[in-house]
Amino acid sequence: MGLRTIIRASKTMASIVLFVLASALSANAQKSVSSSSASLAWNDNSLIKIQERAGDAARPGDVKFEFYGHDAFKITSPAGLTILTDPWRNDSTGLYPRWFLGQFPPIRVDIVLSTHAHFDHDAVERPKGLIVLERLVGQFKLGDIEITGLADKHKCEPTPADKPDRGSADPHEETCPPNNVIGFDNAIQIIATGGLRIAIWGDNRAVPDPFLDRYLKNVDVLILPVDTILTRPEADAIIRKYDPKIVIPSHYFIPGFTTDVSGLDSADGWVNDQEKTHHADVRRLNRADLTLNPAELKGSHHRIYYFGNHFEKK
Repeated sequence: MGLRTIIRASKTMASIVLFVLASALSANAQKSVSSSSASLAWNDNSLIKIQERAGDAARPGDVKFEFYGHDAFKITSPAGLTILTDPWRNDSTGLYPRWFLGQFPPIRVDIVLSTHAHFDHDAVERPKGLIVLERLVGQFKLGDIEITGLADKHKCEPTPADKPDRGSADPHEETCPPNNVIGFDNAIQIIATGGLRIAIWGDNRAVPDPFLDRYLKNVDVLILPVDTILTRPEADAIIRKYDPKIVIPSHYFIPGFTTDVSGLDSADGWVNDQEKTHHADVRRLNRADLTLNPAELKGSHHRIYYFGNHFEKK
């Protein structure tokens, strides 16, 4: 065989090898894209699989928290189930000024929760949720999560007109119990997963019905609206009474996220006060997500994780 023939054969073989490799890579890429698209399909395929296998909310594991601003948190269980709390929107009636500079992102989640029917907590149509639980009262269980909704009341003390949640826009509507309008009902949500019990306070009054104490005492994580909804003494009293391991501030002003006319206050003052006056263990986060597990929380007492100005944008 001549040298030219050998070279020509070698080039041909190399071309064949390259074609085979390229075809394989292309097939794998298409398969990956196809699998990825299937996993992101907005239907109940994933729920069908989840309901077929048992889960244990008390089994210790990593629980991820992602802060979407205001009172919205995406919580991911160890098994991968996702729960979104209180997605926000701007008021569509024109009775309130624009609070938020953007719109809530259309993220895909398994479960959407809403504590009460105010615009800054009930944009349940914005995320792509497979299950929507608005103002849940009672119990819900799926996979490795259990949710308990506790019926109570929104805080209704009169506040200045330039403050959020100042009351009903209609002065003839009753906002305080027992004859309050439904918009001033609030359902505290307790999410159990990964061996943790997480309480979402919403805009609940500072002193809930005593019947709820058995559920709220010694929760692991308490997400609490500080300074804007609850006064500092009220927030401090709640923390003393229910003795959570972890407190996560929520419902506060964030530059670049909240408008100046919203009337929301920063949580910096409350957090600084907890650190300086109450000597709390304050962990200021430099990103919009946090992962916790029972082992990490062991021995912690009123520790504060503060997202500050960090929030997820998509």
